[in-house]
Amino acid sequence: MENINHRTNQSSDRLNIAHRLSLIIGVITLHSVCYYLVNWMNSTRAEESFYDFTICIDHWIPYMSWTWIIYYFGDIYIILGAGIIVWHLPRKKFIRAVSVYSGMIVTGALIQLLLPAVAPWPDHLIPEHQFFHDLISMKPYANFPSMHVALALLPASLLFSITKNRWIRILSTAAVILISITTVTLKEHFVLDVFSGAALGFVSYLIWKRDFKIFAKESSGVLSHEH
Repeated sequence: MENINHRTNQSSDRLNIAHRLSLIIGVITLHSVCYYLVNWMNSTRAEESFYDFTICIDHWIPYMSWTWIIYYFGDIYIILGAGIIVWHLPRKKFIRAVSVYSGMIVTGALIQLLLPAVAPWPDHLIPEHQFFHDLISMKPYANFPSMHVALALLPASLLFSITKNRWIRILSTAAVILISITTVTLKEHFVLDVFSGAALGFVSYLIWKRDFKIFAKESSGVLSHEH
């Protein structure tokens, strides 16, 4: 009997792992679909229909081609790091995080369609920069807000709710700051794109956090009533 229960528990664990993995892959797929769909739809628009969100500071920031190393390796944090962070959340918080991630991605895509914006891409990219553009078929039609920044800030914010380890928090915050800075130094986005992406990521985190504060209060209220 104990062996049967042990096998059942092992099977449940495997299902739980498969469930989490499929949801994380689903979020990554959703982002890819939204990105390419927005680019395709916006590419059919007339040039005069695009907004220009350039501000003074954008003209002061030069194209620092060497920062591609930080920007593109930041994707490791955005995909792998975020996946690990979300994976270690308790079940209900995990499901909520997946929902918030999905909502943020769809919201970002809708804004990019409603406010199609020009990109600050230089006329001539260095070979390494051009390689990554070609590798993932990047197009300059999904800019405002910067989902790169939003997808970096949300997991970093979630991490503050998971661990109190000082160094992990510092490294995660540093990753977000570096990704945000290199987004403009590599001329992938304007400064306003970055701030709007950061706002979208932070609001998404607040929605996730607020939901669990309400859930915790309701749970404690029910327990008190039962006693």
